[in-house]
Amino acid sequence: MRETVKNIPTGIVSLDSQISGGFPAGSLVLLRGEIGSGHAEFMITSAMMTAALRKGLIKPAVAKDIFIPKEVWWATFTRSPDDLIHEVSLSFEKDLYDMFENVKFKDFSTEYFISSPVPMSWISEEAEKRDKKAKLSSLEKAFGGIHRKVKETAIKPKAMLESLADFLTDNAPNNAVILASLDDVARLYSDSDEKWYDFTLFIRGLQRAAKKWGGVIYTNMTSNILSPEKEQEIAACVDGVLEFIWEEAGSSMRRRALYFRKFRGLMPRMDSTTMIKFEVEVSPKMGFEVTRAEMIEGLR
Repeated sequence: MRETVKNIPTGIVSLDSQISGGFPAGSLVLLRGEIGSGHAEFMITSAMMTAALRKGLIKPAVAKDIFIPKEVWWATFTRSPDDLIHEVSLSFEKDLYDMFENVKFKDFSTEYFISSPVPMSWISEEAEKRDKKAKLSSLEKAFGGIHRKVKETAIKPKAMLESLADFLTDNAPNNAVILASLDDVARLYSDSDEKWYDFTLFIRGLQRAAKKWGGVIYTNMTSNILSPEKEQEIAACVDGVLEFIWEEAGSSMRRRALYFRKFRGLMPRMDSTTMIKFEVEVSPKMGFEVTRAEMIEGLR
């Protein structure tokens, strides 16, 4: 008997109506795009609208075989949650912004910057206290005859992924999780083949675990930050790759577009000889939304 796979709405009704209600539960989704092309706004809008779905303020585009995440988590690595919340409050109207207040945050900036040249006082008071405590402990060990390089670069990425794994294990099941952004973490591992292998292995493990957790995990990446080969390696590890680009729309105008480059469990439902291009807009009132879908021949 064929098992029914539930779909998790993105909350962006104009998109969900085009893809059978949402993405298959258990998906790890990569949102890759040029600067300002819409991948960040997609995550923000999805977070706000998923919270609205949970509260019953809006209805899903498709009613059958839908699972709405219990919570929405947003993990940051370099930006502070307060900075992101402030940006959202300035960018979107109050009705949308109010929904963003239901998002829960996890700030990994301490783990990210702990062995970098960045002073911990720039990150937070808590980070500064933890840094002072770590340096005191290191000094005590040095006097005890134990020598260790505090600024050894290998310490940073190991601590980062271990902390991230603990967080996801506790909070990803049945929830929507946003990791913003993947290229921040990837750059910690891009300076050696051994580190890069560890990083891609982690992503493959995350893709596997997501199936067991049954929620959805979004992560974004700005195009051309990493090498094309590394971008392709990451794309091979995830379930879905959504590509956000700018297209010329006249002599002096540009418009945003969204392509589905791959999506396990979703792409087979689409015509095998075509690719769907979604024209999209971002507005203070609606956030990210699809304005038109177009079938493009010969792109697959």
